[in-house]
Amino acid sequence: GVRNSPTVYNAAIHVAQFWDGREPTVEAQAKGPILNPVEHGMPTAEAVEEVLRAIPEYRPLFEAAFPGQDEPVTFDNVAMAIGAFERKLVTRGKWDRWLAGDGNALNVQEKRGLDAFMDIGCTTCHMGPNLGGSLYQKMGLVEAYPMEDKGRSEITGNETEMYFFKVPALRIVAETGPYMHDGSLETLEEVVRIMAKHQLGKPVTDQQVTDMVAFMNALTGKLPAEYIAEPTLPGM
Repeated sequence: GVRNSPTVYNAAIHVAQFWDGREPTVEAQAKGPILNPVEHGMPTAEAVEEVLRAIPEYRPLFEAAFPGQDEPVTFDNVAMAIGAFERKLVTRGKWDRWLAGDGNALNVQEKRGLDAFMDIGCTTCHMGPNLGGSLYQKMGLVEAYPMEDKGRSEITGNETEMYFFKVPALRIVAETGPYMHDGSLETLEEVVRIMAKHQLGKPVTDQQVTDMVAFMNALTGKLPAEYIAEPTLPGM
């Protein structure tokens, strides 16, 4: 597609899914890529069910996960299962230790970066423990940003939401490049300068950029290795 794929890590705690917020939950979002012709390319929900029902090893797994259903191997249940998996993809790291009161969790430079992040106004949109994912904002709020994507207005039909996108959360942002809704920026340094200019209308020094990127790197967290280990798929 024309948009940069957001990470599924921490997605379940966002206000909605996709850049334009067109789906309310990770369960609803899970259906989209499966039927998208440029992603999984399955033609219909029924076609998905036909494929899965043809793999006998899946049936007892679906029966165990969705007990009491006459036919548990359904597209809706596929989405529910994917959503259940994604709801535990919540990373934890030094940022969480800092939020819990550990004043030594962040180093001196990371603390300077957090101070700069707050001082120039980034927390107006990147708020809360997830540092984003909780609201929509116009791209080019202060200074117009060159782009053709109309954002959320393409879903709502509301012209007042022209160029609005869901504010991305910054947890593990250092590991999820390229950046922006169109994947047009390769580095966090570029992102900081662009956002300061177009969203805040404020200049940033090289030192502030370096410190804020150090802070963003501190937002990297981990998941239990066994939870994200490559599974042995039924029928393989």
